This record gives sequence, C-alpha cells and structure tokens, in this order.
Amino acid sequence: MRNVSIAAFALTAALVALQLVGLTMLERSHAYANPSVPLGPALCTESAEVPVPQIPYD
Repeated sequence: MRNVSIAAFALTAALVALQLVGLTMLERSHAYANPSVPLGPALCTESAEVPVPQIPYD
C-alpha cells in the first residue's frame, strides 16, 4: 500500500511540474494578440462591389 501512495504522490508532483512549465511557456510565447494592434472594429475603405460578368443566353 505504501508503494501505491509514493507512486501517486510522484505522479501528482510530475503533473503539477508539467502544468507549471506549460503555463510558463505559454506566458512567454506570442500566443496573445499584439498590443500595438488596435482592438476596435475594422473600417473598410474600399467598395465591396465585385464586377460580375454577364453570361450570354442562347
């Protein structure tokens, strides 16, 4: 029974360590949006109309 308890404790400690390493890597990564980019709505300055070619009918 004591071996199971030690194994459970070691597994829990390893999982906590992996979680902390993962969180540290995420914090250091560029997973977050660039703060220099404005978060407001995008404004479209060009026309949205697309020319549609006419299909000749027989």
